[in-house]
Amino acid sequence: MWIFFRLDLFLFLTTIIGHRIGRSDLEEMNMDRTKLASEIIKNVGGKDNVGSVIHCMTRLRFTLNDNSKVNEAELKQLQGVMGATDNGGQYQVIIGNDVPLVFQEVAKQLPTNPNDSVAHTTGNEKKKMNVFLQMINVLSSTMAPIVPALAGAGILKVILTLLVMAGILETTDPTHYYISFFADTVFYFLPFLLAFSSASKFKVNPYLAVSIAGIMLHPKFGELVAAKEPSALFGLPVTLINYSSTVLPIIITVWIMSYIERFADKVSPSVIKIFFKPLLVIIITAPLALIVIGPLGYHMGNGLAAGIYFLQDRVGWLSLALLAAFKPLIVMTGMHWAFTPAIITSISTYGYDGLMLVSSLSAIFSLTGACLAVAIRTKDSNMRQIALSAGTTSLLAGITEPAIFGVAFKLKRVLVATIIGGGLSGVYAGITQLKIFALVTPSILKLPTFVSEEYPNNFMNAIITATIALVVSFVMTLVLGLKENVPVVQAAGAVSETVVTDTPPAPAVIREKTQTPVYSPLNGQSVHLSQVNDKVFSEEFMGKGIAVIPTDGTVVSPVKGTVTTLTKSKHAISITSDEGIEVLIHIGLDTVKLKGKHFENLVAVGQEVNVGDLLIEFDLEGIKNDGFEIITPIIITNTSEYLDVIGNEKTGVCQGDELISVL
Repeated sequence: MWIFFRLDLFLFLTTIIGHRIGRSDLEEMNMDRTKLASEIIKNVGGKDNVGSVIHCMTRLRFTLNDNSKVNEAELKQLQGVMGATDNGGQYQVIIGNDVPLVFQEVAKQLPTNPNDSVAHTTGNEKKKMNVFLQMINVLSSTMAPIVPALAGAGILKVILTLLVMAGILETTDPTHYYISFFADTVFYFLPFLLAFSSASKFKVNPYLAVSIAGIMLHPKFGELVAAKEPSALFGLPVTLINYSSTVLPIIITVWIMSYIERFADKVSPSVIKIFFKPLLVIIITAPLALIVIGPLGYHMGNGLAAGIYFLQDRVGWLSLALLAAFKPLIVMTGMHWAFTPAIITSISTYGYDGLMLVSSLSAIFSLTGACLAVAIRTKDSNMRQIALSAGTTSLLAGITEPAIFGVAFKLKRVLVATIIGGGLSGVYAGITQLKIFALVTPSILKLPTFVSEEYPNNFMNAIITATIALVVSFVMTLVLGLKENVPVVQAAGAVSETVVTDTPPAPAVIREKTQTPVYSPLNGQSVHLSQVNDKVFSEEFMGKGIAVIPTDGTVVSPVKGTVTTLTKSKHAISITSDEGIEVLIHIGLDTVKLKGKHFENLVAVGQEVNVGDLLIEFDLEGIKNDGFEIITPIIITNTSEYLDVIGNEKTGVCQGDELISVL
């Protein structure tokens, strides 16, 4: 065990060194975070549209007054933004590991200065949402700020266990006694932490909220609980409950208190408001908390924990398989926060969690394996860098958003491989009844959280579970390949649109080292993509290729193949050649805003075409007169499957001339 402990220490130090060497994409690109924050605020509708913003491990979570004001297309194209989505009543912008630094810049630019490092409220919050979304919003807003404290305490408990098992520390040693209650303090006084974060969410006096939590945890009330004798307050029976380590009672209490505080503010005379208002809040809220709200929240939390225990005990293999398989989708929606109260209650009640965090182990290592496979297989240097960074973050820290949004959701077959790996790993974890004994997100450095003297095989089962997930997803990614769905990305600021993609993607193949020509679909002048006034194309985010400045309004097929994508606005078309080359022709810049004006499609999705067949006719002068650039990028969207893509730049190019060479 001493060797094992030293290995764990070595891995911990490796994480620190690795973090310094493998910095996030934001730092590597030397991004100006102030400018990024400004662009994010602008594209979520401006300062007046922001009601509040918090952050978790990887995301900025905005509560907006009007989500329709969000410019999602532009937001997703910002360097430093890995993705954006509207979930749980919050608009979430995925940043990655640098989210605390970006949050600080965002908070500085909003109307008021934040009072803590993870939450910021402008006072403009007006957004309405349904009850379920409100619950998710509340849980994420109240739990996210206290995660560091919970994680630190959980790891401290694990270290204590390892020290005892290694024979370094005896349970009778006073040092063990002290470290033990150091670690327990966060969990015992959890209602205090939640009272403070809930006060920020519900906009009440945080010190009054913490005072109510103090009443629920007061030693005098604890004596009544220990005595187990009937008790009454104002003649009403009080349910004697130990509220240490509970979640829902204090959150619900502070929510009710927000209404009581507003009432107290209205009825309190100005001359005595400074003491009369808090007096009313305490004298009304405290009895309600002990008589009604506390017991209700307590039984709700216990019910959730009992439900999880039942699932693990009766159908553990099935429930874990499903949760592990689809955990990336759950994380994407932000719904994983909804399970946090049940996890805390389960660990407090039974001493372990056997479902939610265990499923995270499978999902995290499955994403890691998939990212490693992508890094090995892809020929796109940018994707390789993203995959390595995301895989390392997932493996060492258990943070999966970079892997989910930066890799899996961009390469759909990788997502499928991840689901398969996670699901099979979850089956094994369920059969062996795997358990985790600390409230931390699993990772390779946190595998000791599965160590238990009571369950001697648990740690080995955790290693096997993680290995199954990593190996299966790694192999499945290599088998399924990296073929991306054919996207039609709009120019900066463009309006999003529906894309018709009826034709299923072709099977991934291993490319031979041969040269395949792609012919010009236009007459005009060919230029390097760097000349395109749109970073999506000029920086080759879509893939390599070339651009043509057309001299007439006809587009012909550049390859023999099948039409795979047509936009409703008729300005773009994708064709997959018989050899598997995916060619995107995007006529003009920002032309989606024309909504089909000046364009006429002459083919349909699924139609087979030969080189030179007429695809689209467009009014060149009409587009110019409406103020749009006519430069037309021709992109090989599956560039990563080839050794190289070389464009032929020349002053005059005619339809049918060799325009691109694919190696």
